[in-house]
Amino acid sequence: MTDPGSGSGAGPGAGRDREAGPGAGLERGTGLGAGLERGAGLGAGLEGGTGLSAGLGAGLERGTALSTGPGAPVGSGAVAGRGAGPGAVRRRRRRRVWSAAAVLLVAATAGVVVATRSATGADPEPAAPARPPATAKVARTDLVDRVQVDGELGHGPATAVAGRRAGTITWLPEPGRQVGRGEALYAVDAVAVPLLFGTTPLYRELREGVPAGPDVLVLEENLAALGHADSTPDDKFTAGTARALRKWEKAAGLAVDGVLAPGDVLVLPGAVRVHALTARLGAPGEADLMTVTGVERLVSVELADSRRPYAVAGAKVDVVLPDRRTAPGKVRAVAEKADDKDGGTLLLTVALDDPAAAPESGRVRVVLFGERRDGVLAVPVQALVALAEGGYAVELVDGRRLVPVALGLFAAGLVEVSGEGLAEGQEVVTTA
Repeated sequence: MTDPGSGSGAGPGAGRDREAGPGAGLERGTGLGAGLERGAGLGAGLEGGTGLSAGLGAGLERGTALSTGPGAPVGSGAVAGRGAGPGAVRRRRRRRVWSAAAVLLVAATAGVVVATRSATGADPEPAAPARPPATAKVARTDLVDRVQVDGELGHGPATAVAGRRAGTITWLPEPGRQVGRGEALYAVDAVAVPLLFGTTPLYRELREGVPAGPDVLVLEENLAALGHADSTPDDKFTAGTARALRKWEKAAGLAVDGVLAPGDVLVLPGAVRVHALTARLGAPGEADLMTVTGVERLVSVELADSRRPYAVAGAKVDVVLPDRRTAPGKVRAVAEKADDKDGGTLLLTVALDDPAAAPESGRVRVVLFGERRDGVLAVPVQALVALAEGGYAVELVDGRRLVPVALGLFAAGLVEVSGEGLAEGQEVVTTA
């Protein structure tokens, strides 16, 4: 029979020599402390290529119990004395070994973190700022303020016409008819009432010997235009004026007497186009007869009074036609809208440079121009940054710094800017 104190792993002496816990492990270099001293621990393993498992495996191979500690029973005698048997010892040792392994793994994790930070040295350099998603360049350009408004293509605003000749209306023109100088505009008692051009209506009976006046000048200018005057028009009714008047009366089929009463003719600024009739046949001649417009193609625009600075007679405009072509034109007249009870609406009449380029009617867009600034620095409106202390700035891409700016004219999505350090060609951050 083998002596319990002899053989491999038997007896207290052999147990202390080969399995005797932390003291023996440290002496033989198989415990955690010895591993660190001899290079088998974590630090040496990282430097020398020996992993944590190698040190742990060596301890297991040598049978060293890392968890047995002072005062614990050692050897088979001690185990037998507690009645546990060899299996219990192996299980207990196995549990203690795995508990030690878990401690080592936690220690190893902490060691790896420290080692990694130590190996890399100082914290990494901060990343360069990302380039902004949208930018634009400071440009030197001409800015023109403009607005687009709706317009109606036709023949201008309609004007009411009233008759002044006593009698019964016996003839009226159809809507759309054009009436020129010397032509009949309507008839009373079967006698035509011709149209004369001028800005002063007849306000008295004209005959030889009447005092000079602007109505005489209107008559003589029309007689000359119709080919019946034999002298230069003036404001004096002379014998020559009477002769010219009789010639015209005969040619027009009127009573030839050299006398012209206020209701015998109708004076308007120019040729007209009948827009709509307001009288009917058989009605009295001294009443509203019709509404008329000019004969050329014009654009009528209604404009809020708040936009009056854009409504300047003689100003150039662009007219976008129904087929999207652009035709140049000018503002011919600006007036208050006649039937605007609340006020605050202007009526603009726009004449096209080439009336034949436009259709007879249709909706158009009219571009009106306002203030103009030439050769100024400008950026997109989206480049403006509102400052907390008030005012505005732009952010330069180079250096990502803010430059305070003073604002000028806004036009076409751009804004005039000026500021110290701001120059043409610089790149600024925008939102779109």
